[in-house]
Amino acid sequence: MDPLGAPSQFVDVDTLPSWGDSWEDELNTSDTAPETFQEDTIRSPFLYNKDINGKVVLWKGDVALLNCTAIVNTSNENLTDKNPVSESIFMLAGPDLKEDLQKLKGTVRRFLEIHGETIEKVVFAVSELEEATYQKLLPLYFPRSLKEEYRSLPYLPADIGNAEGEPVVPERQIRISEKPGAPEDNQEEEAEGLGVDLSFIGSHAFARMEGDIDKQRRLILQGQLSEAALQKQHQRNYNRWLCQARSEDLSDIASLKALYQTGVDNCGRTVMVVVGRNIPVTLIDMDKALLYFIHVMDHIAVKEYVLVYFHTLTSEYNHLDSDFLKKLYDVVDVKYKRNLKAVYFVHPTFRSKVSTWFFTTFSVSGLKDKIHHVDSLHQLFSAISPEQIDFPPFVLEYDARENGPYYTSYPPSPDL
Repeated sequence: MDPLGAPSQFVDVDTLPSWGDSWEDELNTSDTAPETFQEDTIRSPFLYNKDINGKVVLWKGDVALLNCTAIVNTSNENLTDKNPVSESIFMLAGPDLKEDLQKLKGTVRRFLEIHGETIEKVVFAVSELEEATYQKLLPLYFPRSLKEEYRSLPYLPADIGNAEGEPVVPERQIRISEKPGAPEDNQEEEAEGLGVDLSFIGSHAFARMEGDIDKQRRLILQGQLSEAALQKQHQRNYNRWLCQARSEDLSDIASLKALYQTGVDNCGRTVMVVVGRNIPVTLIDMDKALLYFIHVMDHIAVKEYVLVYFHTLTSEYNHLDSDFLKKLYDVVDVKYKRNLKAVYFVHPTFRSKVSTWFFTTFSVSGLKDKIHHVDSLHQLFSAISPEQIDFPPFVLEYDARENGPYYTSYPPSPDL
């Protein structure tokens, strides 16, 4: 307790300015970012929200001196780490602290979105060294205007957690099939015993009775596993991906309209379109994107097909990195590689040409000769007729602006 008449050392949270208030002085500064967004503009998963910003405070000081309901310390849940912050909290807190520690949980932006009505203020108490870091990170999750939301979008990490803000670890997820071993169409099985497709049972060694997976991998590294065994193991791995793709809810990926089937090329082969601008790499789960690709392409790849990739007007957060492409190339069935006859890379940049060369030279084999860089749609039409491709409108507009119009009517295009 403070001496009689002495000013209190504790700080009342209600007297601290909120995070949203700190933006008022900057509203009149010049900025090239838009005041409003068009309908097709990709928004941040952490939208500008004035009410949430009013509940957040960035304050430089000792967290133990805050006059508040609860304190969250970064050491661990039980404050057992020996450091000055933990010791200060225990010294100044009441006797019920240890009991209350058992009730603490994590998640701030997502928590406020879901439970914001029950919280008055959240204070980030930082040291002088930490303040600059928080000044840079907070706009990513608590943008104070549409301008700041727009500027912060490219800097968000790829993994932003689930709806509760918790990290997503696919390896820890457990899925149980309703009827293990049952065909997808619920028809009666034609054969019994070893002929039954067991791909629905599970992916671990025990469920599939595959033996020691680690031993098999070790044999692969030692070059002692036969080519036939390698192919069989790869097929089992692909079947697990396919099974998951058929059971997963992929509607959020489908809504992007980044992959779709269109007509046929001049040789009668199916044309699949990939729209690079519609792939917000930093905002989506890329494993789900791979599952969606498998879900769509599995029945397409059984016969010859070609890919048309529109690189038109892509930005930095639309670029698929080489690690993802290598994973996709390694996961897919052999039919994908055998029946893929051409990849038309439309409107490439110098950077994308260099990246493609490195990827096809050092990461994958057998793909380089199939890739064709196409600078204008007129070149593409020598292999695929215009009426056989559903064009995103912005691709047609960009090509007409850069290369000039060359036909009077545009083919119909999907609503992208």
